[in-house]
Amino acid sequence: MADFISARNCDDVTTSVNSIVRTSMEKLAAIWEECGFGDTSIQQRCEAVKKHVQSLFDEMLEEEQENKNLIITMIENYLKEIADLSKDLNQEISVNGYENLPLCNVERILRCKVEEYRKIKQSRLHRLAELKSKEELLCNALGIQPHADFAHQVPSEQQLVEFELYIKKKIDEKERLMSVYQESKSAIVTIVSELKIVPVLEFEKLVLCEEDTAFRPTKENMAALKQLHMRLEQQLEDTKAEVTELREKLTQLWDRLHEDYNHRNIFLGAHRGYSADTLRALKDELKRCEELKCQNIKRFVEEIRRELECWWNKCSVGEEERLQFQPYSSDCFTEDLLELHELEVQKFQSYYEQNVVIFELVNQRQELWDKMLELENRANDPSRLFHNRGGQLLLEEKERKNIQKELPKVEKELMKHITIYEEQHKKQFMILGEPVIDIISKQWALHKENKEQEKKAKKFARDHVLNVESRLGSQLRSSKRKNVPVTPVHSAHKLQKMSGNDRTAASENNPHPVQQTVDHLEVLNQEVTCRSSVMPGRCLRERNTPTTTLPPRTKKTPQPRKTPMKPPRKVVAGQESSSKLPRMVQRTARGTPNSPMYQRGITTTPRLTTPRGKLPIII
Repeated sequence: MADFISARNCDDVTTSVNSIVRTSMEKLAAIWEECGFGDTSIQQRCEAVKKHVQSLFDEMLEEEQENKNLIITMIENYLKEIADLSKDLNQEISVNGYENLPLCNVERILRCKVEEYRKIKQSRLHRLAELKSKEELLCNALGIQPHADFAHQVPSEQQLVEFELYIKKKIDEKERLMSVYQESKSAIVTIVSELKIVPVLEFEKLVLCEEDTAFRPTKENMAALKQLHMRLEQQLEDTKAEVTELREKLTQLWDRLHEDYNHRNIFLGAHRGYSADTLRALKDELKRCEELKCQNIKRFVEEIRRELECWWNKCSVGEEERLQFQPYSSDCFTEDLLELHELEVQKFQSYYEQNVVIFELVNQRQELWDKMLELENRANDPSRLFHNRGGQLLLEEKERKNIQKELPKVEKELMKHITIYEEQHKKQFMILGEPVIDIISKQWALHKENKEQEKKAKKFARDHVLNVESRLGSQLRSSKRKNVPVTPVHSAHKLQKMSGNDRTAASENNPHPVQQTVDHLEVLNQEVTCRSSVMPGRCLRERNTPTTTLPPRTKKTPQPRKTPMKPPRKVVAGQESSSKLPRMVQRTARGTPNSPMYQRGITTTPRLTTPRGKLPIII
């Protein structure tokens, strides 16, 4: 199709040119004819026309051939440049498949492709230049060497991405170092203002006086910054410790010298902080007080001895350990003696502060122990039953349960801390010269022994009461009412019989038989042999231990007896009121007043309920 179009264009041009040539030649011939040129002249002019036309076509052919050669040259240059771009970009660029295309098309395609890859190369080079600029600034700030050199090659896309990540990492590192620098600078400024010192070295001036942008966070500068920070922190700690120590010593000296508090407040208010001026002023004041102390050394020694006794008491130091400190008994009052006492005070003060938990637990445990013993002693006192006001017994029971719960916990915690102390110091923890563990063991052993002795004493008392009752022919009977024992009938009957026989014998030989019986019963009452329904049976059994022997029974003439008015009975909390007790009537041991024995004049002692105490019984 293209060949057909070219051939048709050429025919058209040829026809047009022929028409132009024919028309032009006709005009030339007319001009030549008018001019009257001869055939020879006309022939020459026609030859000139042919040469001119031929020259014109030759020039045109030469020019077009040059154009063709130029296109070919451009194509060649494009191909060469494509090869170079492919090498620089490390990327293969395809140039195949253009053999059958016209040269102009090939040139245009190659030109577009070259321009495309030129842009890619320029973009990479531009990004590389920017990254290199950033890297140069970062390397200068951080004091490090630049990355791999890309001067002789165009980096690939992957290399540029890696380079960007590297730059970003260095930027983050710089920001981190600057953040550390700002924190350290802030802390250094605070310390310097607190110590009130002036920077002297160039690096100190750089950190404290220059702007943050002037500081380069290089490895060397950061190390120097850290060292400066640590040195100032240590200087501040040392100054604080020294100032605190000087103030404590000064306070002790002021206390011993009885310095006026107004002077103290004025001095401490004028010398605050930890500056060099404050340190110098404290040293001067301490020196002044030391001179005064040397003039009053004896009074100081006596005061510090009292302080040492307080610490000994706090630490529960035994007598043997106290005697080991021989300077305590020295009468040679010197500076060395005072210093020895001060060291001893510091020793026990530190000892107490290190083991304050153990001392508190020891005191807490001893308080619980004493309270437990106190409650046990109260439980053994029968008189507490008559004073149970406000629920005292219930409160004691709650307190007893609380002690039973807390005492083992405190002892366990105490043993744990003592075990830790003994493992650390490889020695026993002593209280008054004796290990705490031995003290606790002895207390429990003694408590157990006392309990056993108490049980034995109660058993012996019960056995003794039973023995006496068996000899007297009486026995304990249980009552439906709780803790309200009554006088057995048989015992009253026997007493009635015995008193009746004694009355007969006394009426013959003694002008006052009634008085003798009264005296005998008073002896029994003094020995607390009477029972009372208002007293618990256990208390009565412990106290009903008669020691006198009743006189032998003798036959006497029965005499009527008069029962005295019953004394008012004592109402005890927890018992029924006397109004609920059955009304007492005069009874014999075997029946009512209407019984034959009563009519025959044989009477017995009525069953009386008397309160606890030595009350006379009148028959």
